[in-house]
Amino acid sequence: MMYLPIHFIWYFILEKTITTDYYSIHCALDNLIPFCEWFIFPYFSWFLYMIISGFYFLFNDEEAFEHYMLSLIIGFFISTTIISVFPNGQDLRPTVYNANFAAQIMKWTQQFDTNTNVFPSMHVVGAICVWFAIAKSETLRSKRWLQVCNWLLCTAIILATVFLKQHSVLDVFAGMVVAGIAAFFVYKGYAGALLTKFENLITKKRDE
Repeated sequence: MMYLPIHFIWYFILEKTITTDYYSIHCALDNLIPFCEWFIFPYFSWFLYMIISGFYFLFNDEEAFEHYMLSLIIGFFISTTIISVFPNGQDLRPTVYNANFAAQIMKWTQQFDTNTNVFPSMHVVGAICVWFAIAKSETLRSKRWLQVCNWLLCTAIILATVFLKQHSVLDVFAGMVVAGIAAFFVYKGYAGALLTKFENLITKKRDE
């Protein structure tokens, strides 16, 4: 959990430094996807999805919590590193919005959620890390209804990133690749083995 403040500070710095001089991410498929402001609700559910799942694992499933946090650390580290060496953004956002409640929330969101630092999508990385942790959890994987809801919510969050024009389809695919790499190292046991070595080293130093 100590890594999360490092990530937030790092990302905040990138948000302040990468503003106009960036490579614009775009593909032909982006033009075929309409803007739909109602996806703002699954988009924001990402935060609850991650926080509630994290606290559940923390108190109920130690192994799932470790896997979940390691996945986030690896996925977010790869993502912020890519953004740091490859400044990017997107120019897909609409200039005219409907006059409904969802559109007003969307306009407010874009005041602080900039159009830069989008490739890969950390919204996608985080959502897939949660989905995988819930799917693999010893205490949750047998609950069919929960697994269906888990899949639906994760899918809705990923779709929201493109229907709200927060991300290009390329950002989504890149986020999936990064999340896949993180899951491979975590669920194959490589990240856990490295963490155990680090813990043993700390314990040895403390005992000395």
